[in-house]
Amino acid sequence: MTEPSAAARPGPRRMSRRAVLVAGFGGLAVGAGGTEIGRALAETGPAAESHLASPGEELMTEHGVLKRLLLAYRAIHDRLAAGESVTAGVVTDSAELIADYVESFHEGLEEAYVFPRVAAEQPALIRTLLVQHDHGRHLTAAIQAAASAGLSEATVRAALASDIAAFVRMYEPHEAWEDTVVYPALRAVTAQRTLDELAERFAELENRQYGDSALTAILQRVAGVEDELGIGDIAACTPSGVA
Repeated sequence: MTEPSAAARPGPRRMSRRAVLVAGFGGLAVGAGGTEIGRALAETGPAAESHLASPGEELMTEHGVLKRLLLAYRAIHDRLAAGESVTAGVVTDSAELIADYVESFHEGLEEAYVFPRVAAEQPALIRTLLVQHDHGRHLTAAIQAAASAGLSEATVRAALASDIAAFVRMYEPHEAWEDTVVYPALRAVTAQRTLDELAERFAELENRQYGDSALTAILQRVAGVEDELGIGDIAACTPSGVA
């Protein structure tokens, strides 16, 4: 029997986006007006030096995972567009990682902890990002459905290629605006004590969901997708003739 890829192996039970949101609103106070998180800590001494990644650093690392999955989506799309074969398994694995780590977990953190604090500064952008989160989940569901149905029909492959292209086209600018506008705005409007508390909460939620070596576990799954698609060697991306 062929051993399943790393991406296909069963992982920890998925924490639903609702659970992340409930944890956010129940554990650390947030609000559209930028309510201080951990108000009860106001009378305590300075927070101890933290070795955790800041909220922005953590979210941008998660965006790095998304970027690698977008590269996988591009590879799948290019093969479909060229009439080449693509296994339903690699599509399922890629979409499952996006549904689990990106949409349920990462976007859950943004919607619970980040967007409410930045909404007063960037109302139009936050509205657009929320709409795109919703569109992304619908596209992911369609991609998963196509893979479940099998890829033998030309119409299914064409629809899958279209949905993947739409997802990539939306999420490349989406994450760029978050990295360059939303996360810097979060730091600008948030006290350092609050940022430290957010860092602790993000680490707690990630470890609860994926274990103590959260990023390593996720990247092993991503590497399984990359290996199946033959895009796991970054050196292959270097233009020829470059010294």
